Amino acid sequence: MPDTFDIVSPGFHADPFPTLARMRQAGPVVRMRLPILGRIWLTTTHGATAELLKDGEHFVRDPGNAGSRTQERVLKVLPATLGLLAKNMLGLDDPDHRRLRSLVDQAFARQGVAELKPMIEQVADRLLERIEGKPEAELMQAYCRDLPLSVICVMLGLPEKDHDWFKGWLGNLTDTANIWAVLRAVPGVWRMVNYLRAVSRPGGGAYPDGLISALREARTEHGDLSEDELVAMIFLLFGAGQETTTHLIAGGIWALLVHPDERDRLSADASLMPGAVEECLRWVCPVQMTKPRFARADMEWQGRRFRRGDMFAAFLTAANADPAKFEEPQRFDIGRHPNPHLSFGTGVHFCLGFQLARAETRIALERLFARFPDIRLAVPPQDIAWRKRVGIRALAHLRVRLSQ
Repeated sequence: MPDTFDIVSPGFHADPFPTLARMRQAGPVVRMRLPILGRIWLTTTHGATAELLKDGEHFVRDPGNAGSRTQERVLKVLPATLGLLAKNMLGLDDPDHRRLRSLVDQAFARQGVAELKPMIEQVADRLLERIEGKPEAELMQAYCRDLPLSVICVMLGLPEKDHDWFKGWLGNLTDTANIWAVLRAVPGVWRMVNYLRAVSRPGGGAYPDGLISALREARTEHGDLSEDELVAMIFLLFGAGQETTTHLIAGGIWALLVHPDERDRLSADASLMPGAVEECLRWVCPVQMTKPRFARADMEWQGRRFRRGDMFAAFLTAANADPAKFEEPQRFDIGRHPNPHLSFGTGVHFCLGFQLARAETRIALERLFARFPDIRLAVPPQDIAWRKRVGIRALAHLRVRLSQ
C-alpha cells in the first residue's frame, strides 16, 4: 500500500521539515499516490536522490524505454499542440537527449550570464520603481513573477511589443498538477505555439542576438533542430526560465523576512549574498521533485525489489533536508558551507539555467533590500498563504510593507 504522507497541501509547504523527517524514517524510498501521476516511488535521502539522478543505466526518462506504452497512448489523445510540447528533451534519454542538449548548450554559450546582468538589473529597477512610494505592495505579481518573465522574453529575442501578449498567453498555466487547469490553459498555449512557430522562422521577427535565433542556427555533427523541436525547446526554456525562478525569488524574500537575524547578517556583509542564494535554493527548494524516471528492468535498489516500469521521482526537498548531509537542516543559515544541495539536480539532466537562476535571484534580492531597507511582511508569518501544488513550493501571495 502507498504511504500516506501529505506533500501537496499548503500546510506542508509552509513547514515541510516534520513530514520529511517521517518520510526518511520510512526508508530511502517511499511509495506514494500523487495527483495526476498516480503511484510513484519518492527518494527521501540525499544519497538515494543523487543516485537516482545519475543512474541512466537502470532508470530512464522515456517510459517507452521501460516497456510502457501509456505515454504513447496519452500523446495520441492530447491536442496536437500539447502533444508537441510534451515531446521535449526533459522526457528523453540518450542519445536523443544528448543531441538536443548539445544544441541548446551551443545556443546558450552565445549569451554569457555576466553580459546579461546589466539587463536584469534594469528590469528589476524598473519594476521596483512602480511600487516606490506605496506603503504596501503585493510582490508576487509585481516583482517575483514579472522579473523572470521579462528577462526570458529579452533573452529569447522576442520583440518588445509582444512581451505582454506572450506573458498573458501562459497566465493560466501555473497549476500543472490540476488537469482542469491545464485544459483551461490550452487556448492560450495554442496561440502561443502558433506565435512561436511564426516568430522563430527566418524573418519572423525574433531579434538576431536572442536565443530563438541562436537555437535556429545551432548545428552539431548530428544536425540541427526541426521546427517542432525548436518550438518545443523555446516553450521549455520559457517555462523553466520563469516559473521556477519566480518561486525561488519569492521564497528567498520570504525566508529572509521571517529570519530577521539572517537578513541583518546579509545587510552587514554583502559578501554573504552568494551563500544566501544557495541557502534559499536548499531551504526553500522551489522545485521539490524532478520529472519521473522509470525502472528499465526488474531490479533491487535501496534494499527493495522493483519491477520494470515502476515510476520514481527524485524528491529534492527531502535530499536538501537530510541530516546525514546537512547539519541542522531545518535551520536557515546564509553562511552554510559547504552546501551540496540538489536543487538543480545532478547528472546529465542538471539544470540548464542554473547560473541564470542564481544571477536573477541575487539581483532581485540585492535591488529589493537596497531600495526598501525597512521592508517587512504585511501579515504575520503564520498567515502567509501557500498554493496547493505537486512538486513546486509556491507562495500564493507575498504582501509586504515597504516602509516604517
